[in-house]
Amino acid sequence: MKVRASISVLTLFAAALLTPAARAEALHYGWQKVDGLSIFYREGGDPGAPTLVFLHGYPSSSIQYEKVMERIASPTLHVIAMDYPAFGYSDAPDHRQYAYTFDHVAETVAHFLAARGIKRYALFMQDYGVPVGFRLLMADPQAISAVMVQNGVIHLDGFPKAQDPNGELRQHWEHRNAALDQKRIAYAMSLKFPQPEGWDEDDKMSPDAILLMVESAQRPGVPVARTDLWFDYGNNVKRYPAWQAALRALHPPVLVIWGSRDDFFTVPGAVAYLRDAPQAEVHILDTVHFATLEAPDEVARLILDFVARHPLAAGEQGPAV
Repeated sequence: MKVRASISVLTLFAAALLTPAARAEALHYGWQKVDGLSIFYREGGDPGAPTLVFLHGYPSSSIQYEKVMERIASPTLHVIAMDYPAFGYSDAPDHRQYAYTFDHVAETVAHFLAARGIKRYALFMQDYGVPVGFRLLMADPQAISAVMVQNGVIHLDGFPKAQDPNGELRQHWEHRNAALDQKRIAYAMSLKFPQPEGWDEDDKMSPDAILLMVESAQRPGVPVARTDLWFDYGNNVKRYPAWQAALRALHPPVLVIWGSRDDFFTVPGAVAYLRDAPQAEVHILDTVHFATLEAPDEVARLILDFVARHPLAAGEQGPAV
């Protein structure tokens, strides 16, 4: 079993791994028109080099990958991350004009990649990014050169709140609970601007990332849109067996990085990947849900070491549309 505790292992790796550049490489930013929407993205490295696509989680956006991307972007590795509709800086169409389902978000991401001329790439997926990314994998397996996962599940092992078929979540996904929708909307609207009151100085998450999360979540129509997407999450659970089977059939290189203090997607979800991908490398970090915000150096080193030992196929990218 290749599960390793990061605190000890990363120290041993420090001398042997490819080390991220001493200075961060500047990323560039923009909005890509996709099906009439403006989709925000962050990008770095040589577009002609192998590409690593970052798919973000809930309730964050591509900002969760900023520090990691700066550390790994280079002439030999192209990195790109976009914000889904109603997240980050991307457009947030009304839910009556844009269906907030994982199928639709994955379609938007696929169209974004096509518009950027990206045809072959590795995936780094966290939280909501996992069901988005596995839809891309199922639609075009040959496009995916490697699978990297951070605190995102395709097994109920790591999703304790969804294990009971009669529990609140599973029942909501079968029979939508308006009260639960309102509870989630009220929570989103209660989020506050970062301030000294209640701030933990030991918190490694940037207030900039928290500010963007809050402002994005409270835009007109976004709380309702995101409740639609959460209701649709039940369709992901139904697809877990198919995604597991895809890993068994395709045998891609797999890297799993997991924050051990995440009480929503728990460590058994990381270990479960080994059942379907025994070739997977699993690393447990001493972080919470957003490991890339808390421990960007560790995550960057793990990615660079993985890529060095599992070279990604060169990306095919032409001019953006």
